[in-house]
Amino acid sequence: MKYLRQFGSFLYDFLVGDAWELFVGPLIALVIVWAVLQSGLAGALVGILLFAMVLAVAAINLTIALRGSA
Repeated sequence: MKYLRQFGSFLYDFLVGDAWELFVGPLIALVIVWAVLQSGLAGALVGILLFAMVLAVAAINLTIALRGSA
């Protein structure tokens, strides 16, 4: 059981680390993209939407980081 707990701790630290929003943001973006694809929007537009959402997550994280360091 100790090894499972240590492995879970490693996975959390590896995937999430200090910036949980960089882990959760793209997952939410993927769920939104999946829902939009199910509604029938063209794949190229959905790709652009996904790219824009990932950039938005990165911009939000950068803003949080810069605001915290000032």
